[in-house]
Amino acid sequence: MSGRSDLLAIPDERLRNGEIAAAVLCWMDFATGPKRWWAGFGDLQHDGHLWSGTGDVISISDLTTDYQMSADPCTFVMAATGEMMTLARNSRAAVHGRQVIVYLQLFSTVAQGLVGPWQPLGTPFALFTGTMGPMTYVAEGAARREVSLQCEGLWARRNAPPRGLWTDRDQQARVPGDKGFERVALYTNYKPRWF
Repeated sequence: MSGRSDLLAIPDERLRNGEIAAAVLCWMDFATGPKRWWAGFGDLQHDGHLWSGTGDVISISDLTTDYQMSADPCTFVMAATGEMMTLARNSRAAVHGRQVIVYLQLFSTVAQGLVGPWQPLGTPFALFTGTMGPMTYVAEGAARREVSLQCEGLWARRNAPPRGLWTDRDQQARVPGDKGFERVALYTNYKPRWF
């Protein structure tokens, strides 16, 4: 079933009486292995996977859910210990350029027959898909320590042609060994002297 079919399958009176809540689920494809977490408490067994609850430890920036192809970034912020900040400094290879997907999941807030409250309704649907950037950290004494992870959406580089720059690096990607653009950087802002 698609996300739209799942929404249409929920009876209208149930949608209107306040028995449904939403939560955020997140999948991050770290180089050390993918991680699944959700913005709730405790573990959630859903969709064939175990999602770890983070509660209010991780915050996510506002996500735009318009139907335009916008390139708005998404930022994850987590309160951190000194050990976590050291891990953030050394995490570039495990994080940078890896995929991230943020989902919205609907839940039933009341028990349905033998099934207790806070059971997922339907499948999660994606709100944000993108790639992770480098992790940064802020340490202002013992009062404020946090690790941030900024992610770019799918449309962040939509106007940039692949290998479309006149640089040696792009030319090497196109034709390895070619030296046609090797000296272009030397002539940036170059003013010739005419005699």
